Amino acid sequence: MIPILYHYEASPFAELVRAAFGVKGLAWGSLPVPRILPKPDQTRLTGAYGRTPAVQIGADLYCDTAAILPALEALPGPSFYPAPLGALHRLVASWANGPQFFAHVGAAMGGMTPEMMGADFIKDRQARFGMDLAALGRAAPHLSGQALVASQWLSDTLADGRAFIGGDAPGAGDLALYSNISFVKAVPTAATNAAAMLALPGVANWFARLAGFGHGTRREMTADDALAAARAASPAPLTGSVDAPYAAGMMVGVTQDGTRDAPSIGRLLRCDTTGITIAREVEDGQSNPISVHVHFPRLGQVVAPA
Repeated sequence: MIPILYHYEASPFAELVRAAFGVKGLAWGSLPVPRILPKPDQTRLTGAYGRTPAVQIGADLYCDTAAILPALEALPGPSFYPAPLGALHRLVASWANGPQFFAHVGAAMGGMTPEMMGADFIKDRQARFGMDLAALGRAAPHLSGQALVASQWLSDTLADGRAFIGGDAPGAGDLALYSNISFVKAVPTAATNAAAMLALPGVANWFARLAGFGHGTRREMTADDALAAARAASPAPLTGSVDAPYAAGMMVGVTQDGTRDAPSIGRLLRCDTTGITIAREVEDGQSNPISVHVHFPRLGQVVAPA
């Protein structure tokens, strides 16, 4: 059973997971989805969760990189939380892919024209996240400066000659910082911003070391393959609890902070500091529905009775 990645190539968070596969040296299934809603091949199993990426391992679906990396941690290969930083990698990743991510959105996309983005993409991001393209353009100089600060801090961290932020081994914090810079680097109109980040001492070599891990072994897969994998498996044993004011077994909807997407609805199995899990029954036209568990991180999610 290999992990299946629901992704599109330009997604910075999907690139984080692809790089994570490279660090682990994993084989994985590639299931391409559109960059805008609807994403029926993905939401059929996740419920309404349409952000990119999601990862499927058998009958378990992991939404958001903060849930995906802990799930991949259990698979063979190096840890994403190596000593001496250990769990501090989670703090770095949460900062890099949280408040710092929007700065990198400005650094990457602030100079793009509507024609470059495409009318469908703009309409999707306006409806789901309230994106204001004109405001993004005006804020781009400020946001680019904020993004450069993150690269300066990274440079300062690497100044003693360490290969990665925690020492000799890359971790989740490295992957989060890497995905932000690779996002800016991939946009032609952001070349000046990317060059400024990579010109800081140590950053370009660090970036090249992470890129050198590659993306693991990629196998193309279809939505039918993903359904078959879910049907052939049972959800993994679950640990954790349901904290008040929620109750185990209640029907809930899970949405994400800052989005207008519809909730993923299911029976609540876990809602504590370790994350959120809901159980769903998915019809696929056969005699019995597929039972899946959908997992979310606790941070950044809104849980409400359904």
